[in-house]
Amino acid sequence: MERASIKQRGFHLLVILGMIVLGGTESMAESKVKMGVLDCFSGPFSHSGPAITAGVKFAVDEQNAKGGLFGRQIEMVIVDHEMKADVALRKAKKLILEDHVDFLQVGTGSHVSIACSKLAEANKKIMITTHGAAHSITGSDFSRYFFRLGHNNYAYSVGMFYLLGKTPYKKFYLLNMDYKAGRDFADDFKKTIKNYISNAQVVGEDYPPLNNKDFAPYITKVIKAKADAIVTNSWGPDLTLMIKQARALGLKTPFPFVAVFAAEPHFGIELKDDLVGNWGVALYDMRIHTPENQRFVKAYHEQHKNDKDFNTWWPYGVIGQAYCGWKTALVGMEKAGSLDPEKMISTLEDFSYQTIVGKWKIRKCDHTALYPLFGFQVEGGWNPYYNGSIRPDVKFPWYGPNYVTIPADNVALPATADYNPRCK
Repeated sequence: MERASIKQRGFHLLVILGMIVLGGTESMAESKVKMGVLDCFSGPFSHSGPAITAGVKFAVDEQNAKGGLFGRQIEMVIVDHEMKADVALRKAKKLILEDHVDFLQVGTGSHVSIACSKLAEANKKIMITTHGAAHSITGSDFSRYFFRLGHNNYAYSVGMFYLLGKTPYKKFYLLNMDYKAGRDFADDFKKTIKNYISNAQVVGEDYPPLNNKDFAPYITKVIKAKADAIVTNSWGPDLTLMIKQARALGLKTPFPFVAVFAAEPHFGIELKDDLVGNWGVALYDMRIHTPENQRFVKAYHEQHKNDKDFNTWWPYGVIGQAYCGWKTALVGMEKAGSLDPEKMISTLEDFSYQTIVGKWKIRKCDHTALYPLFGFQVEGGWNPYYNGSIRPDVKFPWYGPNYVTIPADNVALPATADYNPRCK
């Protein structure tokens, strides 16, 4: 009897211990703060997702190293939206309803941000975009649960005008992708350029489809119009092919392209010297000589220098931008003291943070970040970051040694009631 009771007690103890272990495992899983990350990891624009996500992850890793959010580690659940709004919406639903993420991050694609924003609002989930640029995201499609902590078309447009005012160019051809962000950009140019260049002329405009395969008809029109420069916010393979075909058809360097993404690594290594002379603006630049930025560049590169894809070796524009955006968000969330969406909304509205490259402020009426921009021109010669840093085959021109800082007030999207009724 005694021996049997001892065995029974031992069995019961094992059952109890098992329940404790299982319960502990479950509570550990529940204790994670989950971030759903949607970006493009396949198809012709697949270089963008890994780069943007690398910047987000660096900010998250820093937060986790100091204890996470409210003592809970942050887990990134990353999915490929394929640059398609319907795919993004389907996967965002799964992230919210099945993976139970606490908030969403969307990188590339204004159309993706617009598609997912209402879903996030319906489920009371905070959603942040670092790279959705269309005005309407924080204007006519505004949601209280949505924050834009990254670039918008107006800021880039006006930043470019600021640069162009310092050049001899007067006649411009607008050549932009045929989607919301591309048309917003062109509209801003036409409305605003004469504030910077009084005798500026738009001598033509076209809107090729995304992933266009033949720019020759458009370039022929540019040549016929005798433009001084092509102004575009096109990116990825579209911008690469546009410049390649333009050079082949006679628009040789120093004929300039004024482009937002004028010196991305994948873009640069393919174009090489065809890239020289181009102008661009960015929210982030590795050359900014604050001690904080230089420490970030060094630490990021140390972590990524053995990446298979050289696109993520160094924290160029979109990577640094994503990092700054999520550093701002995470510090704001900490201040809110809770994952409760209402508390986070009230804290993030009018929240300011001194990033590694300048002060970012989230405007209350439209939840969009205001920040300084940095203008540059691509020059020939030695690239101090990529050339020879890891592999000898990675060599392409980069920004020159000088850059122009454009203050946040100069490029802030006008807070008018026409744009967003909350902005009065």
